[in-house]
Amino acid sequence: MLQDRSFIGKNYIGGQWVEAASKDTFVSINPSHITRIIGKFARSEKVDIDYAVESAKNSLHTWQQKSRIQRSEYLDNFAQIIKANHEKLSILISDEAGKPINEARADVTEGLHMAQYIFGRSRMPYGDVIPSEILEKDSYMLRKPKGVIAVITPWNFPFAIPMWLICSAIAEGNTVVFKPSEDTPAVAEYILHFFEQAGLPPGVLNLVQGLGEEAGWPLVQHPDVDVVAFTGSAQVGSQIRQECAKSPYKLAICEMGGKNAVIVLNDANIDLAVNTAVLSAFKTSGQRCTSASRLIVHNNLLSRFTKQFIDTAKQLRIGDPIEETTFMGPLINKDGFDKVKYYNNLTKEESSK
Repeated sequence: MLQDRSFIGKNYIGGQWVEAASKDTFVSINPSHITRIIGKFARSEKVDIDYAVESAKNSLHTWQQKSRIQRSEYLDNFAQIIKANHEKLSILISDEAGKPINEARADVTEGLHMAQYIFGRSRMPYGDVIPSEILEKDSYMLRKPKGVIAVITPWNFPFAIPMWLICSAIAEGNTVVFKPSEDTPAVAEYILHFFEQAGLPPGVLNLVQGLGEEAGWPLVQHPDVDVVAFTGSAQVGSQIRQECAKSPYKLAICEMGGKNAVIVLNDANIDLAVNTAVLSAFKTSGQRCTSASRLIVHNNLLSRFTKQFIDTAKQLRIGDPIEETTFMGPLINKDGFDKVKYYNNLTKEESSK
């Protein structure tokens, strides 16, 4: 178990903690207290990506020689470690991602449940028998591992989202190169520590820290990466899909942000609608891919809904996310702040016309 909040700040490749080849680093800060440095982390580039992908590729054969059940046993080990470190990890998420502590705990629980689910699935039958038009012929589908998986994840669910992708990938016999958001590198390092403690063999899961343009994009472009699993913005996801389409063999799995609307019809329960809209708009400070950015309200309810929504929003407690009573914490970084400020100013301009 980790005994303190110090961080190695290195990449994890082939079972070893290694510096970036350039030895350059970047800083992770607490968005609630921007003068507080959480740690310094490796600023990876293409040479580091090449090393990590090579490690993942070299580990494929040995990893695939284990049965599906044997591979998933490591996830059970991992889940037990997460249980023992649940609160410690939750506090780190709250500090580094700026999520209220109750949301951070839910993030950890969701990731834990995914590890447990994939472990449980490993002992259940899988594959499909398909009816054939020829009596003497048997047809069936059987899952096979794809190869090296690039997992690129955002900051807003820094534990749960990596678990969705990593756990299923390694259980099915793939190996992974994990590039987390540069806003939450400390959480990613914890994840690798926990897998290391769980006994996961070297090279099965590799961590490369760094910026999207310098580390993420070379990972997407790498010829030995067979699948890119990405969660993030629509703009970046579209670029990844276009890049992967250049190869006849590389797959792209992209979960991207949306322009979501809460639609309130004429027969809506107004109290329920208002509370739902407030939660959707302001949880995680409106920084979820499913956050409501538009409210579409029937004209008959508009005046009442607007007043009740504003009155409810004024009661929300904004503050340090580590405090139990905080509803909404900070925006993650200056880019997030500038985006919200832009839309607020645009709203004021349009309302004055």
